[in-house]
Amino acid sequence: MTISLPDTSALAEEIACARWYGGKGAVISGVSEDDRLELGAGVALHVLRVECESRPPERYLYISGEAEAGAAVLEAIVDARQVGQWSFEPGVVLPGLMPSNRDQRPIGLDQSNTTVIVGERLALKLYRRLEPGPHPDIEVGRHLTEHASVAFSPAYAGCVRWGDHAVAMLQAYVSGAEDGWAWAARAVVAGDVADIARLGGNTAMLHRALAQLDARQASRDEMAGWRRSADAQLDRVLDLVSGETGDELRRFEPRLRGEFEGFERAQAPILTRVHGDYHIGQILRSADGLRVVDFEGEPTKPLAERNALGIPLRDVAAMLRSFDHLARYVDRDVNTGNTRKIESWIVEARNAFLDAFGQHDAVLLRALEVEKECYEFIYAATFLPEWMYAAVGGMRWLMGARAR
Repeated sequence: MTISLPDTSALAEEIACARWYGGKGAVISGVSEDDRLELGAGVALHVLRVECESRPPERYLYISGEAEAGAAVLEAIVDARQVGQWSFEPGVVLPGLMPSNRDQRPIGLDQSNTTVIVGERLALKLYRRLEPGPHPDIEVGRHLTEHASVAFSPAYAGCVRWGDHAVAMLQAYVSGAEDGWAWAARAVVAGDVADIARLGGNTAMLHRALAQLDARQASRDEMAGWRRSADAQLDRVLDLVSGETGDELRRFEPRLRGEFEGFERAQAPILTRVHGDYHIGQILRSADGLRVVDFEGEPTKPLAERNALGIPLRDVAAMLRSFDHLARYVDRDVNTGNTRKIESWIVEARNAFLDAFGQHDAVLLRALEVEKECYEFIYAATFLPEWMYAAVGGMRWLMGARAR
């Protein structure tokens, strides 16, 4: 029986309200179906073209029978099906990861994607916004599993493509894992940095593996461009943030711009593939140790930008900033009244991470951290005003700390 889509108006309304739709606030003027693949059991994958009055047309994945999609897509990957433009590609480790049943459940944490757990052994991530070109989640995941043998990331087990568009990725499910904010918050309260030190060593190992994909030295022109970009971002921060917080940032402004000189004073770094959205929330902890997830990069950036070579220390800077933000959260919401102890943990965590990570350019790292903290003000002012306390605390700490 042919599966029918909702009528156009109902479909447009459903897409506009979906958490994964990127055109929030834009009026959808048209929805058309470019292709579909029916997988049986009431499951179908639809490639939809969505047009808006104020945005270029975009393609999205719509799923009929979403509650049963995990098992249906898994079977197609196992069979290595090729149907029209649809390609289901099993990874080399998939046979050893096959579950004994096909029970499935949504993971319930995604924003821009939909992830389904199958048989408590596999995680199927379905990309809802479809863009042409290599997908970092797939390309990096496959490299780490099949070529670099990095156990720090869940094993890559397969993917789905529609032409040159990535549709889904299959990987090992980390059973019983704790979210980074949960386990690390307990570490803050306990004053424990043992897992943070392990994370530093794992990060260095990860970056060595990513450098195998591609690497080159940054040019001086690129480094000057990083400084210009940081200055432009600070201009935006000062435009967005008002009141007492804005006044404080303006007092910091000369120092902040001076910190950005580090982009040009540093030694020219080697650029490689990077994680691109590296923070404590991306680090799961299970009985088997730590695992890093989500190699998509910053989901709001275009795919080509997320595939570009980057500065490995930008991952480090983002992780260090997340330690600070985690500690601010613990101080405010979990273990109040212990600010001095919690700020001591920030220093100890940084030291443990960097000691395990190893040699690095402290000047470049400092510039990257300050740049990252400036971005947090934009994020708070634009998307999450209640996050402003973390950005304020983090910036004050940076303005009182030396580079390391």
